Amino acid sequence: MQRMTLAPSRRIAMLWSAALALSASASPALAQQAITTPILATDQNFRDLAGISENAGGSGFVDPTTHGGAMRTGVFYRSEALTTLSTTDWRTLSSLRIGLDVDLRTPSEIDGPTSITAPNAGHDWLPAGARYINVNIYGTDAPPSSASVATPGEASAYLIATYQNFVSDATQRGGFRSALLALANEPSAALFHCAAGKDRTGWTSMLLQSIAGVAPETILTAYLASNIYMAESISAALAQIRAAVGNGPAGDLAVATAATMLGVQESYLHAGLAQIVAQYGSMQAYLIQGLGLTQADIYVLRAKMVYFANLPGQDGMTGNAASGATLLNALQNSPLSGRYTAFNYYLQSAVDAGTLGGVESLVGGQLHADTVAFLARQPLWIDAALAPNASGRDLGVGETKAWLAGVGGYFSSDGGSGVSRSIERSGGPLAGVTWRIDAQSSAFVGVGYNAGSVSSAGGRADLDTMLATFGGRYGLSSLDAGPFAEARASVGWFTYHSSRILGGGLGGTSGDASGGVVSGRADIGSVIRAAQWTFTPQLGLRATRVGLGRIEERGSELALAVDRIGYTATSAIAGLDVALDPRQVYGWQIAPSLSLGYERALSNPSVETTAALYGYTVSQVSAYDSRNLVRAGFAIAARQDAATFKAGINAIRGDNASAGFDARVSIGYQF
Repeated sequence: MQRMTLAPSRRIAMLWSAALALSASASPALAQQAITTPILATDQNFRDLAGISENAGGSGFVDPTTHGGAMRTGVFYRSEALTTLSTTDWRTLSSLRIGLDVDLRTPSEIDGPTSITAPNAGHDWLPAGARYINVNIYGTDAPPSSASVATPGEASAYLIATYQNFVSDATQRGGFRSALLALANEPSAALFHCAAGKDRTGWTSMLLQSIAGVAPETILTAYLASNIYMAESISAALAQIRAAVGNGPAGDLAVATAATMLGVQESYLHAGLAQIVAQYGSMQAYLIQGLGLTQADIYVLRAKMVYFANLPGQDGMTGNAASGATLLNALQNSPLSGRYTAFNYYLQSAVDAGTLGGVESLVGGQLHADTVAFLARQPLWIDAALAPNASGRDLGVGETKAWLAGVGGYFSSDGGSGVSRSIERSGGPLAGVTWRIDAQSSAFVGVGYNAGSVSSAGGRADLDTMLATFGGRYGLSSLDAGPFAEARASVGWFTYHSSRILGGGLGGTSGDASGGVVSGRADIGSVIRAAQWTFTPQLGLRATRVGLGRIEERGSELALAVDRIGYTATSAIAGLDVALDPRQVYGWQIAPSLSLGYERALSNPSVETTAALYGYTVSQVSAYDSRNLVRAGFAIAARQDAATFKAGINAIRGDNASAGFDARVSIGYQF
């Protein structure tokens, strides 16, 4: 049979454009995965829906789709009836692990008998492990009668009407709906077929390819390829007809009529598409209004068939956003994709919309990295609470001071490119005692509680920390003047609760964990008296270790399993305190002071966390990535007899738009 041209007229091109307008088209990426579908000698029209070989008019590679996608192999196979399979071909078919066989034939085609034009009548020989369902497209005991068809023209008119009825007949629309839903709900590879695998199968294939976003000319090529795949069996059938009817005019007419019936022509498919445009206006409307599919059904089918190598905007993303987009991309190959899940609907709608909608910045769990970064700087807030009370310089030898301090702070980090901003808040009391052992030494011990919260990347973490701190100072000649050495340590145990909103209809996650913070600091400095001023410069080193247990998030399909985090921060510290001697004001001794501080991170200041979902990992870094911190503060102390009241505030500035402040108040009593 002569193959018809693939160059459609302007009218046909407009028809394809209207019928297949499921979504805005983007330039497809070149797909380079070769088609390796096995050739079955006893099932000539068997092929992978993903693409066809060069010998059949295809590219030999999987078909590209809109939005830069590519068809997946091994998902849907189209075929003729599986009634005449050889043992070898059955074994080959079984090796493809096909889980569902969707038979589109009528009962009479299944029950037989066979004939010259229906050699495939009979029951399927199912691939090993496959489940069988029959979806009778016509809804009748037999296909529409072709007994009156006597000429090629009548054969062509019969098949044109057949394709038009695929659209106009409610029973047939219901049949195609059932077939598509069966394919959508099958977790394994699936095969669908009618008798010869060209009309009902061809229409089903066209619907699936349209949903996938395959180009119209490629769909047409695949449709017409039945003439090539079945050329041998068509020739054999025509030879039998010739032998039965003879070589005269009657034989010529019979052969020409049968050739029209046994093959496919461009006009058949276009007749069905024209009916879609006339009755529904577009393929999308036909699928939803005519077949009764939902958008979720369409998205499940597309996700099964199409892989998008690059999601919208992914190439231009950086930082945590790029890592999140990589995870979203990878999840196309997870059990969440190609099923009725919130993730599948989100991702497919994002592809259509041309944007990931910010989910790429939320999905990876940056919040957990920001929380560890916050905990690693918790000793700074402890230092702020200790500063007015820990040195013992304001005590006489042998005196002890009991004190209670309250400190609160705020800190934010804008993060780098592709990293969300983080905001930290904390506050709590710290109570302790400081003892002036002798003229040269003092010691302190304290216990406290800190309530902290971290907000970033659509999430919030709340932490409750119980802590203990202790330390001392030793002056080479005296605590009141001259050089000194100082050391302090703190130990904290915290509980952690996180909640994250993912956006995109993906819900939210929550998680719980616990952990600890251990920090140590050693300093050297000097107390320098100059008239009514006291200058105290000092240099030191600090080391902090944070351990956060494994977090098993819950509440969303994209809930992460976050690996246990261990992070060590080391830094060099320099500071200068300037205090004015107390002045008597209305019976109170008032002493103002200024402080300047600088902290240089010796280790990587950025925290990185790793989480997993369905075997795919995602890494996130903290918004805080400041190697330098500068602190400037003002404080005032008021003392009357044995009671002391102190208050102060510090402003903090770091690299990369990191900034904050802390404020403190304390009361003390000496005895």
